Amino acid sequence: MIGYLKGKVLSKSLDASQCVILSHRVGYELTVTASLFDRLAVGDSVSIWVHTHVREDILSLYGFATEPEKSFFRLLLTVSGLGPKSSMALLSEHGAERLAHHIRGSDANSVSSAPGIGKKLAQKIILELQPKMDKLAWLALSARPLETARSASAAAPQPLRDDLASALLNLGFAPQVVKPTVERIFEREDAEKEGFEACLRMALKEMAGRPLTTEGGARG
Repeated sequence: MIGYLKGKVLSKSLDASQCVILSHRVGYELTVTASLFDRLAVGDSVSIWVHTHVREDILSLYGFATEPEKSFFRLLLTVSGLGPKSSMALLSEHGAERLAHHIRGSDANSVSSAPGIGKKLAQKIILELQPKMDKLAWLALSARPLETARSASAAAPQPLRDDLASALLNLGFAPQVVKPTVERIFEREDAEKEGFEACLRMALKEMAGRPLTTEGGARG
């Protein structure tokens, strides 16, 4: 099974969100999420996490910017009736963070806005994955942007403090509890050195049971 590829973008197919990655003289055709497809350019040197999907006589490769995003995709595949194409449509439409937020908030209307996802399937996704939200939240929010030869020299990353606050807000936590939580975490002298993932773990642990907000208002 192919789990990871490092190579050069050989071509892109606009009508199918597919690209060919040339690695060790072999061209691998991958279907990738919309956000990843937009960031790729022919000639880029890239590293892509891959899910190999085998069904009967068909072998398909699906590519992701990060390992957590790939794990999120595999978690979506555990929902009965949800195949790889629909799972990719969900991630392409919402992104990992926003999709986790919709599932956590039982927002079937937003989940069903992805192509091919009806209201009943959206409700099923929420029902089956909501009990796994701690895992979903971690997978979604630990996903960092893909780095290519071009993007490595682009603008500097967002400060860690703002990055953490944005992630917690996207998860659905109320702004009035996010701000003091982030401030308490960064009162520690070693917080900046700990990095995003460690700070996120601390924040999620501290905010367990805190109020969430949804598009329709606050809920406990």
